[in-house]
Amino acid sequence: MAKSSAPNKPERAAKSEEVGSGASELQRSTNSTTVTSRPAEPAATARRPIDLIEGAKRQLKELIDYPVDGVSGFNRTDDGWKLSITVVELSRIPSSTDVLAEYVVGLNEAGDIVDYSRGRRYFRDQVGEPL
Repeated sequence: MAKSSAPNKPERAAKSEEVGSGASELQRSTNSTTVTSRPAEPAATARRPIDLIEGAKRQLKELIDYPVDGVSGFNRTDDGWKLSITVVELSRIPSSTDVLAEYVVGLNEAGDIVDYSRGRRYFRDQVGEPL
């Protein structure tokens, strides 16, 4: 039986290629759509600031691997958006001694991060005073 099942597998694969050629095109189309629709989705929701902010927080967390504490600024620019995002770079006990950092994040029209930079760092209980 092992010998007969081995030849059947290529036949099934061949049949799925013949019969499923439309399916593989659909899959290619779906993959293509996924790739092309991904930037298009944020563009469609770019009209809502909350969607841009949530997307920027998620992207920044993936880039720097620190938890986001909050967003302290949000401005429209000629080519997209600028956000000021506060990040917890070091959690401590008590939390008033956490080390926070301010990141300035640039977004394009689609809501994707195109640049970011870390600004000042400070202790949570020393708001306004640099480290």
